[in-house]
Amino acid sequence: MYIDVKVPTLPDSIHTADIAKLYVSEGQLVYAGDVLFDVETEKVVLEIMADCSGIIENITIANGDHVNPEQVVMTLQQLADSELPARPTVDQTHDSKLSVSGSAEEDAIASALFSKLNTICWVIGFIIGVAAGVLGTLIVLGK
Repeated sequence: MYIDVKVPTLPDSIHTADIAKLYVSEGQLVYAGDVLFDVETEKVVLEIMADCSGIIENITIANGDHVNPEQVVMTLQQLADSELPARPTVDQTHDSKLSVSGSAEEDAIASALFSKLNTICWVIGFIIGVAAGVLGTLIVLGK
């Protein structure tokens, strides 16, 4: 079965977004939960993950492309669990890194970690902004 991978629905005030980072290529095997690409708006970066395991086909985006909500950006050929090779373990990943320095896999891991850190910083900044707004309102109302 083929599944369309779409840009998620964005808030009402946001009509377009950009592809910040594409992590997969056509023909690549992905597992459910793997990050496929990042969508960036003015305020947040969203990680789009695979809903199921399969093979990536027909990618229609590249880094930096402008996209719309609900736009189909790639197709995933879903594979049954019996058709999937075992997911590499941490030890296997570590062993492969020892043989190839500066690999694309290391870049993808670093990018995924940076993306998560970026999201955490955005959330903390949002909370601080809301708290400052509430404090300012209380000060104004208190006078």
